[in-house]
Amino acid sequence: MKLSIRMIAALGAFGIGLATAIPTHAQSGETPLWQLGISTFGKKTDPSAGPPTPIAPPQIPGVSQANADASTDPTAGVTQAAGPATAPSMEIATTSGTWTHPEGATPNYESPAYESLPLPNTAMDLPIAPPQNVPPGALPPGALPPGALPLVDGPGVDSTSLPIGSAIANGESAETVPLAEDTTAWYQIPWGWISTGWDNHAEFGLDGSSGNARTLALQTGLEMKRKTDRYTLALDFDYRKATNRGVTTEDNGRYNLDYDRMFDDSRWSAFGKFGAEWDQFKAFDLRLNLNGGMGYYFVRTDDATFVTRLGAGASQEIGAADDDWKPEAVFGTEAEYQLNRYNKLKGKLEYFPAWEDFSDYRLVADAAWEILLDDAENLSLKLAVTDRYDSTPQGAKPNDVYYSMLLLIKF
Repeated sequence: MKLSIRMIAALGAFGIGLATAIPTHAQSGETPLWQLGISTFGKKTDPSAGPPTPIAPPQIPGVSQANADASTDPTAGVTQAAGPATAPSMEIATTSGTWTHPEGATPNYESPAYESLPLPNTAMDLPIAPPQNVPPGALPPGALPPGALPLVDGPGVDSTSLPIGSAIANGESAETVPLAEDTTAWYQIPWGWISTGWDNHAEFGLDGSSGNARTLALQTGLEMKRKTDRYTLALDFDYRKATNRGVTTEDNGRYNLDYDRMFDDSRWSAFGKFGAEWDQFKAFDLRLNLNGGMGYYFVRTDDATFVTRLGAGASQEIGAADDDWKPEAVFGTEAEYQLNRYNKLKGKLEYFPAWEDFSDYRLVADAAWEILLDDAENLSLKLAVTDRYDSTPQGAKPNDVYYSMLLLIKF
């Protein structure tokens, strides 16, 4: 234990003496190389070789610099002053300025004032590479080679005289690069017209009874409508049949085709109608009518329509006692209104008087209320009333009223 204590004391005394014997930078008056901005990595330096040679910055051609005479000798002007009254300092004169470094302080660098480089006033002063067909030096100074444009606007440069500048000044826009055009085969045109832009639904109703009375009533129909900004095309088909104890008590149907062609930027339209009607219990087998004329739309939007029509045409009752074509006029009105997402109202009234005698006429009125039941399945409920009046029933009743409740399936 005593031996160990003595060894520790001896090692401590040796370390203190060694630290006192080695001089530091402050004691020797030397400035560390890192404070002079000189890297000490990668090589060893000899302190006895004197101050290192500072590296002068690269020369800038054409620019006057302070202390230019010292450029011939990079080490010239390196002095080291020391005295008891002032702290040691070092000054290093270089071609780019003077370093002043007092001992123990942060080095200060004074940069001389450089002369400002001239900036180009216009794009004409900027160098422009001539085209390949113009040899270097063939153009006078400041002249633009053929097809070359200045990079920027500046004094003396009129951009509106250039093709691009004049186009921008006139408000012209760049042409759009044409994309690859979609081609449509001839047989795809009819299917594209049929499958897009239509509002269609099929309707179906059925009721019956058994016991003292056995009845069965069936009604079905189809409505198709295509509406654009230029025209409206509508097709309507209805069929009804009823039996009582196996005896047919009702069997009739009708088909209507309506076309409205709008005039440009106008509420006026030209229309055409074709209708066909058959009834087992009427004095005729089939009635046809063709009509055309002018229409005026008071309202024509996606949610509402109200139009009046006036025209002329003819009708024929096939299978009747008098089956000749008879000229007749047509007056009509039609309205449709989407109240909200779930309710829609529709109505139509058409009056067909004979030109020879207005007391001989036909009257057709339709009214319907559609109620949306299931939007996902496109199911709706339709409550409808139809009235058909004929002033010349030829032995039958002049008025027939049909009322129905139908299920609509839209597609």
